[in-house]
Amino acid sequence: MRAPITSITTASCAAAALLAGPARSFAPPSPRRPLARRPSPSATSVHATAKPNELFDSAGWDAIKAELDQVPIFAVANEQGQPIKYSIEKKSTKLELPLFYTHVDDALAELEKAKENNDFPGMDINPYPLGGIFEMWAKDSAVIVPNKKSIVMAGAPPNANPIGQQVPLFACMEIAQETEDGKPVLPLFFELEDAQDAVKEAVAMDGGKEEDFEVVGLNLPEAVSLLSNAKDEATAFQFIPPASSLKHIRNYLGG
Repeated sequence: MRAPITSITTASCAAAALLAGPARSFAPPSPRRPLARRPSPSATSVHATAKPNELFDSAGWDAIKAELDQVPIFAVANEQGQPIKYSIEKKSTKLELPLFYTHVDDALAELEKAKENNDFPGMDINPYPLGGIFEMWAKDSAVIVPNKKSIVMAGAPPNANPIGQQVPLFACMEIAQETEDGKPVLPLFFELEDAQDAVKEAVAMDGGKEEDFEVVGLNLPEAVSLLSNAKDEATAFQFIPPASSLKHIRNYLGG
């Protein structure tokens, strides 16, 4: 359950540099040659497989974080760029945590609510790289809020509250890609529509029927867990931000 805004404070010191900096540019990844390849079997969540520090202190975390950081997520922030904290009830404990939205439209809607209920000067939404925020989420220092439509498309009931839900991802195994060194990479989309558009592009390029390309789902902690346990020859993941988020940032930087 979310209570009204109670304070504006900085997030954890470990992420201070990430949160206080200016908006960064998130460019769409360059296209790669299509390759049909399936990833490794799914895994359980980060919280279930290891303590957070075991992942974040591991040798592979920097590479995973770099991939995640290509994805912007958004928070309502004060004029210093510090995300506003909310009173959140989690496991019968009340915490004051910042909310980060995977979809820019949800953050904009929250901004309007915040302006109606508070008179904090200079409030706006800011983008933050997902990698650092994911680390905060795993340590219960932040809440990542997925898009309502996306969680329903992934199987949640229509009345589900996005706060507290896992972030869904969508993929089509048949449109995995290949890097210049021949390593398979599977795009993971934050929006079902973006995954479906990628299928249409693959069919237009290489032929086939759209109905033969199945879009499947997994969630963000599962994807991170798979990457953290992957062998060198395993299929890697490429996180594809929502097209709406990239459009918003391009307009902001160009405006």
